[in-house]
Amino acid sequence: MTGYGALAAMMASHQNIEAFRKFSSMNLENILHMQAELQHLEVVINEVRKIPGLNSFDRIWIDDPESMSEEDIRRIFERSRTLLDQYYRALLRTARINALQQPRKDNLQLRRQWYDEESGGDQFLYGVEAGIFRDASIEADLLTLNENIGSKDALANFLSEKVVPLYHRVVGYKLHRSMAEKAFERTWEYRPETLVQVGNTICMLLSAVIPALSILVLFSVKSMAARLVAISMMSLVFSLVMNVIAQRRADVFMSTTAFAAVLVVFVGSANVMGG
Repeated sequence: MTGYGALAAMMASHQNIEAFRKFSSMNLENILHMQAELQHLEVVINEVRKIPGLNSFDRIWIDDPESMSEEDIRRIFERSRTLLDQYYRALLRTARINALQQPRKDNLQLRRQWYDEESGGDQFLYGVEAGIFRDASIEADLLTLNENIGSKDALANFLSEKVVPLYHRVVGYKLHRSMAEKAFERTWEYRPETLVQVGNTICMLLSAVIPALSILVLFSVKSMAARLVAISMMSLVFSLVMNVIAQRRADVFMSTTAFAAVLVVFVGSANVMGG
């Protein structure tokens, strides 16, 4: 069976593969239209406020307007209320939608693979709808509803993009089985949860090894000039590691500064004890 039902079932069983269009351009154009209409309504209200015979709404609202002009004013305000509500809702909704993540490229490729396979979607869409899978220009307009585990983990992302492809080409394809579905029988899945765990293990090891190794190096170096060079080099290595692990540049800067300060204190205390 192929069709939207089969596509929905596949996306439900592989939630990271789901992808939907935001229609960003249409949405923003709609907001711009509402903004323009509100701009005109504001100008009209300000102009009416200058007319002595029609500006009583500035002091008390007219519950029972006696003239058509006052009725027109009421309609203008009612329209502005309705439009403002729609405008603010659209802004907040757009902000929430834009905060959702874009699907990963490998997940989009997996979705396209299912669509192309005869045992999967078998290219069941026609015309404009097929562009959802074929048009590369809309990829930037796609979003996924599920937050990818490890998406905010810099080290997990580094492992996924740089290490896993190399690992798979060398030995991974021999040690791991391909996915169970027939449409994905030539595809291997490395789960993000596993990459996060591997990243946590690497962080634990590095946090223990780098400071200890740095102290051993400084302890074995006797010359002050050589120690300063060693501190600079080890701080550089530490900064490179933190650049992969840390979430923010400020974290890299602060942690590297603290690391270098600890090494300097160690050198100073070692000189005092040696003296």
